[in-house]
Amino acid sequence: MRLAPRLALTFGLLAAVSTAGVGLAVRTRLAQNETVRFQNEVKGVCDRLVDEIKRQGEADHTLIAGSCQAGSIVERVGIAIDRGELDDRRTSFSELVRNQRRAFDLDEMLLGVEGGDLVGASPLTLLGLPAREVDTLLRGNAERYTIRTGAVPALVSRCTKPSDGGRVVGLFAARHVDPLLERLAKTLDVSVAPKWPRPVASASVAPEEEKPGKKGRAKAAKGAASASPSPRSSTATATGTNGGVGASGELTSAPCKLTDDDGAVLAFDVLKSTKELDDNLHEVDRSVGLYAAVSAAVAFLVAIFLARSLGRPLSVLATEAGKVVAGEARPLGKHGSGEVQELATAFDRMIQDLAVTRRRLAAASRVAAWREVARRVAHEVKNPLAPIRAAVETLRRLRAREDPRFDDYFDEATRTVLDEVHRISNIVTEFTRFARLPQPRPQDVDVEEVARHVVQIHKPAAGEITLTHIAQRRAPVLRADRDQVIQILTNLVQNALDAVKEVPGGAVTVSTDTDGHYVTFSVADNGPGIAPEIAARLFEPYATTKASGTGLGLAIAQRIALEHNGELSYVGRSANGTGAVFRLLLPIEGPPPMSEAPASD
Repeated sequence: MRLAPRLALTFGLLAAVSTAGVGLAVRTRLAQNETVRFQNEVKGVCDRLVDEIKRQGEADHTLIAGSCQAGSIVERVGIAIDRGELDDRRTSFSELVRNQRRAFDLDEMLLGVEGGDLVGASPLTLLGLPAREVDTLLRGNAERYTIRTGAVPALVSRCTKPSDGGRVVGLFAARHVDPLLERLAKTLDVSVAPKWPRPVASASVAPEEEKPGKKGRAKAAKGAASASPSPRSSTATATGTNGGVGASGELTSAPCKLTDDDGAVLAFDVLKSTKELDDNLHEVDRSVGLYAAVSAAVAFLVAIFLARSLGRPLSVLATEAGKVVAGEARPLGKHGSGEVQELATAFDRMIQDLAVTRRRLAAASRVAAWREVARRVAHEVKNPLAPIRAAVETLRRLRAREDPRFDDYFDEATRTVLDEVHRISNIVTEFTRFARLPQPRPQDVDVEEVARHVVQIHKPAAGEITLTHIAQRRAPVLRADRDQVIQILTNLVQNALDAVKEVPGGAVTVSTDTDGHYVTFSVADNGPGIAPEIAARLFEPYATTKASGTGLGLAIAQRIALEHNGELSYVGRSANGTGAVFRLLLPIEGPPPMSEAPASD
């Protein structure tokens, strides 16, 4: 007789005899206690939901309030207003708003100035809001979070900060209650039935990648701000709403209210299936039978007998199974009988398959890691090789024709080669040691000298292409890692040279400028420009249009800029409507300390 029938027959008969007398009385008492507990639990879930939503609102307000502190996006807008640079930096501020909304995991975020001047908004559908509505949103209660009622209820947080010139800059953010409520309800294994108005047809908010026309954008913005419900909002219908326990599969409900300090109210019902209660009552029945059976002496004696015949092989199997994680398990061979023997055979097969899989996985992981390191090292080493090769070829040509300029050019060429070889050595050393880019090592850097150096080392490779440097306002000494700044500019200049090599009269311009707080490097060309479909993916790893490119250059360059607390961005076409312009913005005071440097993905 197999194991399952023996255990079922033996313990079934013993349990039926031993529990006949006391089972009914114990079950009745436990069922009453479980019913009261379940009803209290449903009421407690309502309080937990309200507390979690309030806690989320307070957390959102804390985050938004932090955005009005020193060095935040709000203060940077105020500085830009005082300096008259707001219009020039609206694009970067809009990008910061979108990134900050995503980082805070909010549904709406709006950055503006008193009077309704909208600086940035996310999603883009909010850009169509009238100035009066923008001003109203920014002038709300900034001391604490508030509740927005209506078809799209939300937790609203604001912060405002005046600039040195007296202009008030504000940040408005909202988290929709519907998806938050649904997520919390799912975590607590309940359903919710909102009592706020539900529109017949909902217009979902357009995603940020879509850019509707002016009329469509304004219309979508009004829908998002006033009448559109969240596409994730939940609806639930209770078959029983009196708070009592119904038949199996029915719902029990409890009313809830969410209020803020201004008197706004959101009401909803918490609905929980009585299936859990029914399952618990069935579990009570099973537990009563089990505990009564344990008290039977006959069942205990039979358990000892079965433990002797079955416990030893199962114990050995459990011991070996515990060694699987450490990789020390050994095959059991033929062990026991019946199901135990089948289990031992399956265990031996699993041990063999697991050993093979571990070896394959370890080998694949090592290959993938070294492949990634090799790919990055090869890409970064390739950039300095072009000026080295150009310098050596020029020396060879001058030497071959015994040109009198050979001696003059020899010192400049060898210095270029040594500088670039030194940079290659630094890159290879850091990749070998850490398998990642080195941390910035700030030093005093002459901005114009770095730009001239990059232009000079690429002039031999430029050929007939015009490569020039333009210094606008004299920049102060910059605190930055000189090699890493040269690495970024080298990547941008080489990309620009590749873009104009087939263009008659090709030209690449490297310009430097400053506003007293930041230093700007701009690289512009008059090539064919960048297609819109690739422009959005320029700084993603392995995104490239070159047949021989790896797509790591701009991704690595952007990471270096971020670790310097700066920004590398694609500005768009140049002033004459052709080519492409890239801008590197670095703070003059340099990157933050290594422990505070922003983490890179």
